[in-house]
Amino acid sequence: MIDTKICGWLMDNADAPIRYRVARELLKDEQTAKKIEPELFEHKDVQKWLAFLKPHDPPQHRNMEHGCFDFNLENAMSKCVHLGLYGDMPQMQDAVGLYVDRLQNQYVEKPFRNKHYFNGMMIANFLSLAGIKDDIVIERMLENLDGMYDFTKQNKYDIYISLEERDKLAGIPPNWKDTEYFIKYELIDEFGFCFPLIYDIIGLYNLYDLKNPDIDMKINNILNYISGDDFHSKISGGYGILIAGGNRYHGMGWDPQYPGWFDIVGYMEKDNVPKLLYFVDFIIHYPVALKTKWYKELLNYLDRYKTSNETYIFPKEWLPEKPGYAVQGFHLSLGESRRKKNWLEIESTFYMQLLRQNI
Repeated sequence: MIDTKICGWLMDNADAPIRYRVARELLKDEQTAKKIEPELFEHKDVQKWLAFLKPHDPPQHRNMEHGCFDFNLENAMSKCVHLGLYGDMPQMQDAVGLYVDRLQNQYVEKPFRNKHYFNGMMIANFLSLAGIKDDIVIERMLENLDGMYDFTKQNKYDIYISLEERDKLAGIPPNWKDTEYFIKYELIDEFGFCFPLIYDIIGLYNLYDLKNPDIDMKINNILNYISGDDFHSKISGGYGILIAGGNRYHGMGWDPQYPGWFDIVGYMEKDNVPKLLYFVDFIIHYPVALKTKWYKELLNYLDRYKTSNETYIFPKEWLPEKPGYAVQGFHLSLGESRRKKNWLEIESTFYMQLLRQNI
């Protein structure tokens, strides 16, 4: 539900990134968005993050996809999309060319979502997030979808070995010796990275654009798997420790649990609110999520920050901009100059328009 009056207020007050996104995404006014586009590309944050997004060729770092640095794909792409950039723009096509090439030529073994292809899975999802329409992106995303669906359609949450089995494992690093949750090796061996990750939630929803009932059913099945009490009570946050074989172990991490699933008020008052705001920006694109009690309770809580003018002002610590993982909420600035007295009101109000747009 879009409030056109509030959109008008944002168009009068915001800097180029928010004005561009209001015009293009909320008001669906392509003509106005096109007029703002030159100003958008002159914005210092847009120029900065586009430069981070485009890797050197050859890359100067071994892992360009996953990491906490600004140049890592997961942070640079999140930020570029956050600032309004999308796949049809020539500047974006140029920046992601190397990643498209990697999907085409490097990650080709079947099944795509196998235990060796974590970075390939990330590339596909972040290119999908940006709306990159190359055939290879769609192909890899559909393979990605099938891999998760094969697992989640079983609706099983018993993914851990027993404590007795854990005690028989050899070579566990000291810092994990007391960890309770070790994922069954046979699950990874059979399904690969079968568990939905936060990165899947970020990229999967754009497959709805294919208007294919079978694809929609698979997406909704995956969302049903993670959108209930079983997932949040039986699955450990971060999933646990992956048994890789040969006395090797890896922390899984990057689960897509809803922050504050059982107690949204308690979470908002003591935990990582920026992480929740990053998460909710993507989860709202799934009809399954919009029907949850969690979503309704979140909107009710955020209404505490509504002003008499129908705008919103969040606590400023909710919208940080600092080095770190985007998925943890470190890069939530929307490009507003923080020298402006009303920057917090502008960004908070825009966030609420995003959260309410699909109601």
